[in-house]
Amino acid sequence: MNNRVLIYDPVPFKGGSKKVMQTIVADLPCDVEVWVISNDKGSWSGCNVHFVPLFSPIYLQNKTTGFLYYIKHFVFFCSLIANLIKLKRFAKIIGFSGPCVDFSLYILTEIINVDIIQLIQGDIANSKIAGFCLSRAKQVFYLPSTHASILNALKCHSNNESLTNKKYIPFINGINRSTIKVKENNNKIGFLWAASLLKWKRVEVFINAITELNSNYECLDKYFASVCYIEPQTDSYIDVVNFDKVDNIHWYRDPNNLNDIRASSSVFISTSESEPFGLSILESMAAGLAIVIPSDNAYWDQHLIDGHDCVKYDPNNMDTLVEVLSRLINDPVFLLKISQQAKCSAQKYSHKSCYSQILKCIPN
Repeated sequence: MNNRVLIYDPVPFKGGSKKVMQTIVADLPCDVEVWVISNDKGSWSGCNVHFVPLFSPIYLQNKTTGFLYYIKHFVFFCSLIANLIKLKRFAKIIGFSGPCVDFSLYILTEIINVDIIQLIQGDIANSKIAGFCLSRAKQVFYLPSTHASILNALKCHSNNESLTNKKYIPFINGINRSTIKVKENNNKIGFLWAASLLKWKRVEVFINAITELNSNYECLDKYFASVCYIEPQTDSYIDVVNFDKVDNIHWYRDPNNLNDIRASSSVFISTSESEPFGLSILESMAAGLAIVIPSDNAYWDQHLIDGHDCVKYDPNNMDTLVEVLSRLINDPVFLLKISQQAKCSAQKYSHKSCYSQILKCIPN
């Protein structure tokens, strides 16, 4: 059988999980033929893959529960079958959005004998569907932060499978540092927020903090702020149209030059609630930005040290975030120290070592 692999991507907008998958694809041996079936062609342009459109009615895309959720996945299943008939056999199919999002793949296993490799990069639902999918997967790679949710999903399913099964392998995300543009030397301090507008990303905390910061400074020439955002195709997101115009904030909708915007910034701020990993944080560390994160016991809170390679603030607390940003404005020596140490800490996250086990299991 030819060394062919199919990547399944039913999420119609960009995100960190796709960046991870694209980094893995770029490191596969040249004799592996990679196909992608997706309803998001823009995310895969420029990647060395064969693209196939997934039939995906817009009115079904944001259905995550109830009868329409099953209809959506049946439609996706039909699109998968139709394309597999044309494309012929694949030895392996990779799902990287989570078992419930990739449910159509597991319906496929009812009629086709194919190995499914599942990546889990965020907490999964405590449901029988998630447990069913996990039991059908050939190999499951998961971020350690998702461990508890996987256990709960397995308990929902009737079989006795557990995480002690050798098919469950933890991994952490990495980056190819050669693709990251390093920070430029600027006179102004640039505060960067970059994420989707999903509600749990809490962009309003950042906006409110910059608004408060502006009221504390008579002269706004010392700093500026950038918001790079993606509008997800879901009901659960914040519409930026509802925000008043704030001085000193530059808005960028799904920018193609994020690398340049990041390189012109000085500080990356995360306001997410319990971020499973935070690839944007790692990319900003590698670029040489100072990192500001909530003290929320999430991944980076556990692995970065306050005052050493990051600065921490109380979760969802605008006042403590303003205090941190004010200190970075007023103490450039401290800012430089934090950014330099963050860049050193990023060196531990080489994509080749972080994804080595995934890369080994994809080729035949």
